[in-house]
Amino acid sequence: MRIELIRLKFNDTHSYKYKPFKYCCDEIQNNECIEFTNENLTNFNVDYDKEYGFIPQLCTSHTEVITSYEDEWEQTDNYPIQFCPHCGKKIEISVVEEINVSDKYNELSKQRNELWKKCQRTDSKKKESELREQVRKLDKQIDSFYWLDEWKEDVYV
Repeated sequence: MRIELIRLKFNDTHSYKYKPFKYCCDEIQNNECIEFTNENLTNFNVDYDKEYGFIPQLCTSHTEVITSYEDEWEQTDNYPIQFCPHCGKKIEISVVEEINVSDKYNELSKQRNELWKKCQRTDSKKKESELREQVRKLDKQIDSFYWLDEWKEDVYV
């Protein structure tokens, strides 16, 4: 199974998007304990880029509730896998392209800030509600730059 990643660079940060890929078998696709992530990686034998940090991996995921005194929180540990636990095929993950999307990100941020200023200045509750909805839509678009999800060229370029 081969997963190709695109690294998006914007401002002083980055994120990853993956090109559409096919799972090697239905079992791994339907396994609720396997996630594609670059968060909470516990096995340090994975690809690490000094400039960009951990590259997303397919992982077995384990979440447990930790209790300390009166505090309680969930802790998730993700263990990267290099072979499918069901069919044994090798999992290959690579960054195939790097794209600077700062202009698009900045454009959306600028639009959002202008709408928010208009929203703060209006006296009309109806107009404020409409502007807030537009701001929410832009917030979702801006937030999507950070998500690890499928690459959609028309959204980021």
